[in-house]
Amino acid sequence: MKIKSIYILMSALFIVTACNHLDFDESTGESKEFFYSYFDKTTSLVNHHYSYLYQDFGVLDGAMLDCATDDAEYVYTNSKIQNFNNGIWSALKPLDTRWNESYSAIRSINDFLASYANADFSRFENNKDYAERLKLMESLPYEARLLRAIYYFDLAKRYGAIPMPLTVLTIDEANSISATPFTEVINFIVSECNATAAKLPEVYTQDVGETGRVTKGVAMALKSRALLYAASKLHNANSDVEKWKQAASAALDLMNSGLYQLEGNINTVVTNKITSASNELIMVRRNQQSNAFERKNFPIGYEGGGTGTCPTQNLVDAFQTINGYDVMLTENGWESNDPEFDAATPFANRDPRLRKSVLVNNDQFKGRQLECFQGGQDGAPTQGASITGYYLRKYIQETVDLTPGIESKEYHHWIVFRYAEILLNYAEAMNEAFGPDYIDGSFTISAREALNMVRTRATMPAISPGLSAEEFTAVLRQERRVELAFEGHRFWDIRRWMIGEQTQKQIYGADIQRTDNAVTYSLKTIENRVWSEKMNLYPVPQQELYINPNLVQNQGW
Repeated sequence: MKIKSIYILMSALFIVTACNHLDFDESTGESKEFFYSYFDKTTSLVNHHYSYLYQDFGVLDGAMLDCATDDAEYVYTNSKIQNFNNGIWSALKPLDTRWNESYSAIRSINDFLASYANADFSRFENNKDYAERLKLMESLPYEARLLRAIYYFDLAKRYGAIPMPLTVLTIDEANSISATPFTEVINFIVSECNATAAKLPEVYTQDVGETGRVTKGVAMALKSRALLYAASKLHNANSDVEKWKQAASAALDLMNSGLYQLEGNINTVVTNKITSASNELIMVRRNQQSNAFERKNFPIGYEGGGTGTCPTQNLVDAFQTINGYDVMLTENGWESNDPEFDAATPFANRDPRLRKSVLVNNDQFKGRQLECFQGGQDGAPTQGASITGYYLRKYIQETVDLTPGIESKEYHHWIVFRYAEILLNYAEAMNEAFGPDYIDGSFTISAREALNMVRTRATMPAISPGLSAEEFTAVLRQERRVELAFEGHRFWDIRRWMIGEQTQKQIYGADIQRTDNAVTYSLKTIENRVWSEKMNLYPVPQQELYINPNLVQNQGW
């Protein structure tokens, strides 16, 4: 593959000829027929479509999107992420670039699908491997279609009803296309997942490099997530139980496929180097080696550290003791009903996932103990110190060295889908449809059993039978929060559950003091945020409404 040639093509492919991001002019240094007559060049076109996959290693001014949830606060007050929290965002001031990026990808995929129908590789028909190469090419349009479905879901979860072009549009068509209702978008995504799952391989090779390509399992995982969102309160105002049953069935299909299983050691999943294949990872977005994420998020007291995304006390309180008791920091200190809980060592004997997601005071990190207390190396009043008393651990590669002159880098691969999510999707859908302990001939695993699979892997005690559906909902939401922390779920879960009013306003941290080698903690308010129900969906960018009179703004914006 000629790398230079493909970059020339793709940079030209996304030149905007009108202000509407659904329309692009296409001009290349080489003819389209030329590209669709070479195996490698055609494959490289599909490969490029992966570059649009969403990932969040600091999506807004270095801040993770979790900093717009009750899980985190960004240390720098001038970051654009703060506009999510203070309400200063609008159709004129959108904070998310996915409208542009997703439609760029979709337009390119639509062009690929139309052009691939006329691909001609006959110049290689006398080669010994011609039939084998031709066979390998058969999956390309299905890869492209599934990626397009992923991009449509990215848009639908943000905006609800969206334009859904399935062909390359002219300028006039792009400026007049109407939005497709959310339910119809989800129905299309599900149909594409079904169609592509039947054609895509379960695995490409055992090479870990292939974990970034879409497979049958990815199609099934996207279907599970899309149907879960469609069944949720935001999009299911009438509480249609059939939607929850469909979501449960989609998750169960993947569970019964035998394609994936929970890793015995969660470190294999969350360390994120992914140097060997994992049975839990369904899809990751793979990246080159970098130290940018560590530079943004290493604690301030370490060489090159910028603090960045600070986990909140709200999140830390979600992690139970290893005996399954809740823990809460109050203005008077720590409180827990666990008879073995010791307020002097509040992070000992806690859910092991806490220390996989959050760095806490006294943690051993890069050769010394973390000092988050007042006056410590990583605490106030040092400028740039964590404002919550906690630092980020998930996705951080501790082996990265930021020392000038000897800097090192590591891989950071964003998890798109993993099996633990599917189990929690199933648990949620089953509980909403039937309750926590229901099983029958079709649904042979209960919601509680699926949730307990995730807890057992984390060495946490199982949830006992007998909870009401409402009680189980609270347990499920807490479990989802701690298991999937900082993997891009909380922002959207808050919206689809419509719980922003309860979760988004009061953000807390820990005031940590050390005297005579004793450390005390008390609750402190970090931020009083602005929340409105209109924020459950994004506003359609105003510039799109100016250009296209057939688009309608989301309610409240």
